[in-house]
Amino acid sequence: MTRPAAAAQSRPFSLPQLLVGEGMLSQEEAARVREVAQRDKAPVWQVLVQEGLVSSRDLAAITAMRLGLSMVSLRNSTIDREAVALVPEDVARSYVVLPVERNEDSITVAVVDPTDLGAMHDLTARIGVAVEPVVATSEDILEHIEIAYRLSAGLADATATAPLDRSPTGRLTASALRSARPTELIDLLLRQALQDRASDIHIEATERHLRVRFRIDGILHDVMQLPLESQPPLISRLKIMAGMNIAERRRAQDGQFVVEVEGRNVDVRLAVASTVNGEMAVLRLLDKEFTPMGLDQLGMSEAVLERYRRLLGVPNGMIVVCGPTGSGKSTTLYASTLRMNRSELNVVSLEDPVEYHIADANQMQVHPHAGITFATQLRSILRLDPDVILVGEIRDEETAVVAIQAALTGHLVLTSLHANDSVAALLRLRDLGVPPYLIASSVAGIVAQRMVRVICSGCRTASARPLAEQQAYADELGETRERFLTGSGCNVCAQTGYRGRTGVFEVLSMTDAVRQRFLADEPRRSLWDQALADGMTPLKRDGMLKVRDGITTPYEVIRVLFTLD
Repeated sequence: MTRPAAAAQSRPFSLPQLLVGEGMLSQEEAARVREVAQRDKAPVWQVLVQEGLVSSRDLAAITAMRLGLSMVSLRNSTIDREAVALVPEDVARSYVVLPVERNEDSITVAVVDPTDLGAMHDLTARIGVAVEPVVATSEDILEHIEIAYRLSAGLADATATAPLDRSPTGRLTASALRSARPTELIDLLLRQALQDRASDIHIEATERHLRVRFRIDGILHDVMQLPLESQPPLISRLKIMAGMNIAERRRAQDGQFVVEVEGRNVDVRLAVASTVNGEMAVLRLLDKEFTPMGLDQLGMSEAVLERYRRLLGVPNGMIVVCGPTGSGKSTTLYASTLRMNRSELNVVSLEDPVEYHIADANQMQVHPHAGITFATQLRSILRLDPDVILVGEIRDEETAVVAIQAALTGHLVLTSLHANDSVAALLRLRDLGVPPYLIASSVAGIVAQRMVRVICSGCRTASARPLAEQQAYADELGETRERFLTGSGCNVCAQTGYRGRTGVFEVLSMTDAVRQRFLADEPRRSLWDQALADGMTPLKRDGMLKVRDGITTPYEVIRVLFTLD
């Protein structure tokens, strides 16, 4: 981070004096600010802002300009964890300062009031190196204190009796974690994962350490490394919490438990399996207070949404949502169910597992070990007078046939299937052993989908992209462009350039023309061409339309979708 040389003129003694020199404050107002600050034991910048004499942004801009310092936006800056480790969190909060960069013989610190010599001297004494101030708004500093210290604070709580040794990246080292109890580490991981919007926690043994990763927006990120000796007690504790057999270390096991984290009830699905380096664990986090999305929140364009709503309006038949694991199929099924008038319709769901509660719907869960499978439970559901049946997933011929029979007998069946695109889902049903005439007469439509990351709003900027991305965009939309919106990386998005995800969709309606070609056993290309002629927007095109709208990047669409061919 570069800084201009300090101005040659002498620096004003205080912020009120600086503002008087700028003509923004009278001497009487400056005296009153100092009096209130002394009486309330509050910093003068806080009094200036609270009294409405100057905005925090104007104050920062004027201070930086008059003192010859840089004014920084922490949202667009990289925070050096090594620098953060040098300043205790209570000191940072007390003075409203944030270390941002460790230099060879000094530390760059974002401050609100660089004229507070007492604070600057105290900070220098505590750190032991020279402090180079840069100016930021108080709101910016306080927001990023939360971001910068949250992991360090959690680890410090979990390792209160351990020496807080830190690596060059600012994370606590293995030696600082040896005395932490498994229960404390698990609590820390869950709290941190929820703060980071993680959907999964991966705990994996390597030859040298225990690797911890979070899946955020569909991508795995390294979070920390734990001592290898912490693996057995940590895995054992997780097994106990999930009701597993702690003595079994060779066979894979599944379980679940509910924990309360910072006032939120979280359902944790645990899977444990043995590897050559020891047992690994994956924790899937389901926030019980999560509110399922509506159809208009999934990311469907107006044309695609209207097409899908027409499908949901059919009185009977089967609607299939397809895509790979993690593509958002369950979210779409829940959103579709929420659209139903559940006061007039009997909505029954069969899931494995039941992830979220749907108000006024009758949700059931399969238990394969008890002989309660999708197929057997579906037969009993038909005797419960359902109008809408949600089948979590079709995995075999028996389930597919029973679901199709339910669709043929006057029910609307919503289900999911693993297939790459909408046409592939038709062929997948046939490959499961379902007669083509049953598929053609029961399936009303198919939705294929993927999830792409959304450009971070805090650091989005237009930049030139590689030729491969330009070509992929041009091939789909017939437009030539060199520059696209991308995220440059900031603290809000953890330097990834993305924050959150949205869906990419294609909706195939089973028209008479598609049915005829399918029954005639025509090749995949013929079915695809007919679906396009009937108005289907392919996944790739829908993805690139989101690129044109500045929602995602060409790279992200290529990463998710261009491996299909």
